[in-house]
Amino acid sequence: MKTISKALLIFLLFPSFLFGQAKSNNNTLPEKSINYGIDKTYEPYEFVNKDGEATGFNVEIIKAIGKELNWEVNIHPDDWKKIRYKLEETHELDASAYFKTVDREDNLLFSRPISLVYYSIFTRSDKEPVEDLFSLSGKKVAIQEVTIVEEYFDQLGFLELEELKTYASESDAIDAVVRGEADCAITSFMTTNYKMRAENISNIQSSSDPVFITEYCFVVNKKDSALLDSLNWGLRLVKASGEYDNLYQKWLTPKKGWWEVNKELILMIIAILLLLAILAGIYIYSLRNLVRKKSLVIQKEIQNRTETEWELKESENMRSKMEAFTSVMLVETNLEHNITQAPKLFYSILGFEENELWGVNIHQLLSVKSVAKDQEIKSILMNKEFSYLDAEYEFKSSSNVPVWMDSSTSLLYDANQKIIGFKQFLRDITPLKQANLNLKDLNAELANFMYKTSHDVRGPIANVLGLVNLGNLKSNDKEISSYFGMIEKSVHKLEHIFNDFKEVSFILHGDLNITTFDLKELVEDVTKSIFLKRNKDIKKAKIDFELLADSKYITSDRALLKRLFYQLIENVFEHNNYYDTQLKIVYEKYNATHYKIYFEDDGIGIPEELHKKVFEVFFKGKRSDINVGMGLYMAKKVISRLGGELNLKSKKGEGTTIEIILPVRQMAENITYN
Repeated sequence: MKTISKALLIFLLFPSFLFGQAKSNNNTLPEKSINYGIDKTYEPYEFVNKDGEATGFNVEIIKAIGKELNWEVNIHPDDWKKIRYKLEETHELDASAYFKTVDREDNLLFSRPISLVYYSIFTRSDKEPVEDLFSLSGKKVAIQEVTIVEEYFDQLGFLELEELKTYASESDAIDAVVRGEADCAITSFMTTNYKMRAENISNIQSSSDPVFITEYCFVVNKKDSALLDSLNWGLRLVKASGEYDNLYQKWLTPKKGWWEVNKELILMIIAILLLLAILAGIYIYSLRNLVRKKSLVIQKEIQNRTETEWELKESENMRSKMEAFTSVMLVETNLEHNITQAPKLFYSILGFEENELWGVNIHQLLSVKSVAKDQEIKSILMNKEFSYLDAEYEFKSSSNVPVWMDSSTSLLYDANQKIIGFKQFLRDITPLKQANLNLKDLNAELANFMYKTSHDVRGPIANVLGLVNLGNLKSNDKEISSYFGMIEKSVHKLEHIFNDFKEVSFILHGDLNITTFDLKELVEDVTKSIFLKRNKDIKKAKIDFELLADSKYITSDRALLKRLFYQLIENVFEHNNYYDTQLKIVYEKYNATHYKIYFEDDGIGIPEELHKKVFEVFFKGKRSDINVGMGLYMAKKVISRLGGELNLKSKKGEGTTIEIILPVRQMAENITYN
């Protein structure tokens, strides 16, 4: 038992006695030089590359072993037949890499396997594939000479091949199949696929399963058993260090195609796009339903307005045919506001009989606001400051339906010029008033619809932009990133459109806020915003502000004026060059009631035939990619809201001048910068 234990201990410690204590102390290993032979055409295991350097899986493994064992490894590439001869016959080489067979073990020593090699049958893609060795009968078969395949065929003597052709390398055997010299070739799967990728060969196919599998090992002569033990130990060290796995991954792991590498990302992008398409479809469907419902409401309102307009037109025709006294009603009241005289038309319009209103206080027929208005007017008239005053009253009919009348009120005198009451000339304006109210409600509803639509769409837009950013973070593919960029650009443009809708709603229906502010400061604020938006240097801009008025202050709605200036100044630079275009802004007193501001540039100008079209909604100029065609339309609406006037002067190639004229307002008590 002690003898067995001692033998086992010697066996375990033998590698340490052979070449040192450990890898970490490899400087103490004995130096050694070996000659290693390789097949110069056996890619990717061992070959000579285009630069004349020996490389491949086997070559880098033996070099890694040499580094671990402090060996100098001399690589000798040659034809495979000559490599075997130099190793087995002349002993010029110390080691090489062979496929292990029983016959070869009689003459050589084999190390632990370096790797497993699969052999397959390769045919042209336009031919019937050969799936096993028994299907080779009657075919021309190409193989590499002096290899394990040739030895196998020597053993399989029962196969009746038409011809067995041997070539200097497996690459030559595959080329014979490509040229049609052989029906098939039996070569290693890895080397053949490496050749197909490197040379872009697409007309070769392999059998579905390997025809045989063999071990690839280091090999030395029978007398070099110590060298073999060192190779085995070195191979263990290389595997333990992880270098073997790195080299195997580098040379023998099939490279993934573009689809395999990007499959998950592409599927994720498709899923995102599909989700976006579904969300967009749902949103568009709901939006279309909403628009359809609103359209029905608008159509109904338009129809009602048309009918009302027709009724008003008929009423106007009737009025023109009747005498003045039939359309204008004279109602007299005493100083206590009791009705003393009224025409039949007045009673009939309010739905009362004549005896029902005689002596009734006229304030009982008016709304609360109209009563207060009537009292105020009659109080002023009693002071004799005015001979008459006009107003609009809301009467209550017998059915409590409002009846609107224009009123011109004056004092009533007796024969001695004593004030005895009031006389009021009334005219029924109910149809016109109702039509105006309906139109106002319709406009308010449209504005509310535009505002809500622009607000509600922000959520889906933000979701789309978030998904685009997520796709960009996950994707390293430039083409896919460019698609995300186009989606992002389109979504930003859609967001810009809805922002413009919101702006129009604000301009048309927002409350005016009149303040006094510094006009020059407003211009500077707007120009900085425009240049910052396009990442331009404001210091390089050619903008000149000229003050010809008595003061640089102006009294108006600063928010609306800022929107106006923004549209006009941005329009100048977006359609010209930001740094080469000269813009002159002049502020001057136009007359006692108005001031003038004009914007003059030396840009490309606007053809005369487009002068009216540029203020139309959605009209786009030359640079249609930068806007949606609402800039000058909004500018026109701002001017209209402020009670001003806008004029355009321009010729193609001679620049453009836009002149705005706004009414002078009383300066605010406190100068406010809002």
